[in-house]
Amino acid sequence: MQRNDRLIRRVIWCWLLLVGLGAGVTAHGAPALGDSVMVVSANPLATQVGVEVLRDGGNAADAAVAVAFALAVVEPYSSGIGGGGFVVLFDAGSGTVRTVDCRETAPAAAHRDMYLRGGEVDPRLSLTGGLAVGVPGLVRGLWELHQQAGCLSWQRLLAPAVAMAADGFSVYPMLHENIADEAERFNKAARAVLMPGGSLPPVGTLLRQTDLAATLAAIADEGPDPFYTGAIAEAIVRTIDGAGGLLSHTDFVDYQVKWREPIAGSYRGLTVYSMPPPSSGGVHLVEMLNILEGFDLGTLGFGSAAATHLLVEAMKFAYADRSRFLGDADFVAVPVARLTSRDYADQLRQRIRADRALPTDAVTGVEVVPEESDQTTHLSVIDAAGNAVAATLTINIGFGSGLMAAGTGVILNDEMDDFAAAPGVPNYFGLIGSEANAIAPGKRPLSSMTPTIVVEDGRVCMVTGTPGGSKIITTTLQTIINVFDHGMDVQQALNAPRIHHQWYPRHVYFEAFGMSPDTQALLTARGHSLQRRSPICNAQAIVVDTQTGLRYGASDPRGCGSAAGF
Repeated sequence: MQRNDRLIRRVIWCWLLLVGLGAGVTAHGAPALGDSVMVVSANPLATQVGVEVLRDGGNAADAAVAVAFALAVVEPYSSGIGGGGFVVLFDAGSGTVRTVDCRETAPAAAHRDMYLRGGEVDPRLSLTGGLAVGVPGLVRGLWELHQQAGCLSWQRLLAPAVAMAADGFSVYPMLHENIADEAERFNKAARAVLMPGGSLPPVGTLLRQTDLAATLAAIADEGPDPFYTGAIAEAIVRTIDGAGGLLSHTDFVDYQVKWREPIAGSYRGLTVYSMPPPSSGGVHLVEMLNILEGFDLGTLGFGSAAATHLLVEAMKFAYADRSRFLGDADFVAVPVARLTSRDYADQLRQRIRADRALPTDAVTGVEVVPEESDQTTHLSVIDAAGNAVAATLTINIGFGSGLMAAGTGVILNDEMDDFAAAPGVPNYFGLIGSEANAIAPGKRPLSSMTPTIVVEDGRVCMVTGTPGGSKIITTTLQTIINVFDHGMDVQQALNAPRIHHQWYPRHVYFEAFGMSPDTQALLTARGHSLQRRSPICNAQAIVVDTQTGLRYGASDPRGCGSAAGF
């Protein structure tokens, strides 16, 4: 099936489901409106879970926890309790922002050369099977978020996910297509659940996950301990060991969530908060915003050759720096202050020519040894008090490692691919890494996830983020610029065509039908290499009118999510 055909089918399915959900939910023409709360996620069923939590008196943290567990059930190709993620949390009472790092970690037995065979990297080993799996962090991360910031009971927040796993939900086109794409990578346990009877489940049939329901029920009753020290952990370790992996029971017992200070920057009078390392997202989002603040993008106009050229040049600098400097700051010295400084942005901006693209070779990055998935998921929430959560969650590529731990329903991540298997060797997303992101025991692999909260005069004015691998940072950048430079409403900002450049490969990617022939010609004349690509990311965003307090939510038309408020 052609990808454009798939997109058309997804849009039709989303429209039908959104209509069925009724008031308070929007499709992709106008933003959803709420004067009190707003929830946006990549799946309408999960969005409704968050809305009901808020109706029951929960806050933004409660809704985020419930939505995350619901997404683990209904979006098994994108996220789940066998993976991890990052959370940015704004506390309206104190005006403070904190971040939760529940990123996976490398097993204690991992080592930097574990994917080398005969002196060459075997890319299959970091993507499928036991060696691909890092220690999952999501369950303990959501528990920490709830303990620090939630107000409803833990059991209440997991109850919808338990019910959806036990009772089942209708297979929708995107799930059907992802199973079809990845089925050959499934182990026996995954195939039994996701392909009942040994065949691809048709759209509209009921998918039940009874083992996952039991696992979630145990976590609801006892907290994270069953997952990290009990029978669930033992079952996961057995599966990984049987698939040639290195992860041990001790790795589960020793896993720790990290509360970290956010990356903070300013843009046109706004304060931008995002994730610090081991995410590269916050650092390079702020780096690019610093560069671009020196230009009047609004006057140049959205989609103009002049504005697009400036975006590309800023992206080029940021991704070259990513390849050189970024890694887990608990293991390596990352020059965060320098990369996010105004002085550094001024130096880079001076190198940008209005009439000519800076050659990629002129931008220093890791030397390259001569592809990409849109999995991962994101949710954005704001409650009546103004508390907000942006959370990006993942198991990496579609259905992670392809392994499901027998008897648990847990699909295991393949986040070990986000390490640099060898310096200069691109990962699945085409991203280059250096020694800073080399594999080490207990280390967290570098990520592009960029959950972001924008604040104006002490109040949240935007909550945003997206899946999309290497394209996450640039999509988050463009969402911010579309709203605050080009004056778009939040749905227009997500609907708008996107571009992407990541220093290597040496192409400017643009969405099909998203760039006029004249603009293409002008950019080519400046020296840019253009390549058509579709779609780019699947963002979920909220914009708040700080004068009226109205919340406007939007889900990306490239996906099947929804926004709902009341």
